[in-house]
Amino acid sequence: MPSLTGVSGHFSASHHPRDGGIVHGHTYHVLAWFKVEPNTDAICYRAALRNMLEHWDHTLLPPELAWGEDIARAVGTLVNCVEVIVSRDAEGLHARWLAA
Repeated sequence: MPSLTGVSGHFSASHHPRDGGIVHGHTYHVLAWFKVEPNTDAICYRAALRNMLEHWDHTLLPPELAWGEDIARAVGTLVNCVEVIVSRDAEGLHARWLAA
């Protein structure tokens, strides 16, 4: 079984609801898992995730990132990423992406 390293971060952003409702914001918690070699330092993965999340923090998300599933899929493009969980803890909502 491969070793996995998890890193997390959060950001706050607003979005246009797909149903045409009012623009509003959320705080998103993101947990990403990476397939790594044993004893790999997780700091590079944490830095990559934080860099991505910083671009979204305090912005109006584009339509292609309107849902947690969309955010999880985008984070999944990071090198060696195999699983992403995006949570809106205040609402008790979660989205999960798994590498194929």
